[in-house]
Amino acid sequence: MSSFRHYLALVARQPNFLGVLATMFVLGMASSFVSPYLSMWGLLDVRMTPHVFGLFMMSTSLSAIVLSTLLARLSDARVARRTMLLIGSGFGALGYLGYAFVRQPLLLACIGIVALGIASVSFSQLFAHMREELGDQASAEDTPLLMSLLRASFSLAWTVGPALSSLVVIRYSYWGTFLGASLLFLAFFVGVFSFVPHRRRPAVVHRAVSEPILSVLARPVIFWHFIGFVLIFAAYVMNMMNLPLTVTQQLGGTPRQVGIVFGIAPVLEMPLMLWFGRLAARGHQIALIRFGVLVGLAYFLALTFARAPWHIYPMQLLSAASIAVTTNVTITFFQDRLPGQTGLATSIYSNSYGTGGLLGYFGFGALVNAIGHRGVFFVCAGLCAAALAIFLLYRHREEEIVATGVAR
Repeated sequence: MSSFRHYLALVARQPNFLGVLATMFVLGMASSFVSPYLSMWGLLDVRMTPHVFGLFMMSTSLSAIVLSTLLARLSDARVARRTMLLIGSGFGALGYLGYAFVRQPLLLACIGIVALGIASVSFSQLFAHMREELGDQASAEDTPLLMSLLRASFSLAWTVGPALSSLVVIRYSYWGTFLGASLLFLAFFVGVFSFVPHRRRPAVVHRAVSEPILSVLARPVIFWHFIGFVLIFAAYVMNMMNLPLTVTQQLGGTPRQVGIVFGIAPVLEMPLMLWFGRLAARGHQIALIRFGVLVGLAYFLALTFARAPWHIYPMQLLSAASIAVTTNVTITFFQDRLPGQTGLATSIYSNSYGTGGLLGYFGFGALVNAIGHRGVFFVCAGLCAAALAIFLLYRHREEEIVATGVAR
């Protein structure tokens, strides 16, 4: 109860924080509306082959990586984050509107590469905005907790989004889910317009902001963790594509059960994110990250034993614990190591997911026909094992820790 009152007091002291939480929830709803059903839409509705679908998703992911990085650099140096968020939300609405009515794979790829590539900046920019706001208003200990709360609001959307979207798929087919996502991006636009104030970027840009991205990635602490997160996120994305088809085609499930599977983990993620956020604030970031990857490894191995859709339900506890760490603590981890470059730091995190997506989409398209759905789960487990090996073998130099004020 005291922790709950502490969070309420923290939130009450931050101007517009409740509005930003609601805006992040809307963005999470847009994501949760479409992500669980992309593989079913591409393979069953648009009639792509697994290989073509993998290439399609790779092209949109690569565009998101490039565009979000370039836009993050602009937002750190010149363009106000509010402006960048409004641009991203507008293109998100247009992109999903195109997905709702277009069925030609090449044209869909163009829409995804341009419109949704630009829209991909929205997630990282909202986090970057909030981190800068909290830097002026919250203590060093409270900031990770509030950032965890912001990430939890995204997960909250996933508790209802997939189940609601499954009803839309049953009633209106896949075009209804994309139309719903387009409307949600319009609501996101309204939220940004209402709760994200316009702040000019400084006339004189800090020297670190102009540091080349390759130079930043070349730092050992950034490089090795980036590679590790690419591997774990590749496993997540491959599983995102594989699990719905496993439920419906191999285990005899329905779209409604797919919605249940993807809705269970976010319910558990929210309290876990807040708890892990408190632990991260006390200086346990690296240990938590290793724990999260280990739990992810156990999750993918457990999925190989599923013989009915309901078998997967309790396994989602492991998924929740892993995601609660790797998609939450990781954001603060990179931001702490790139002070003055919150946009770039958050973009590096999101691009590790995007790069992992490239591997995940390619791996799914190339492997699912060759080794089957259970074989894909074993590949996901192998990726987690490789990531865990990197995190266990790499050790920070002491000056890398002291420089950011974060204990191991």
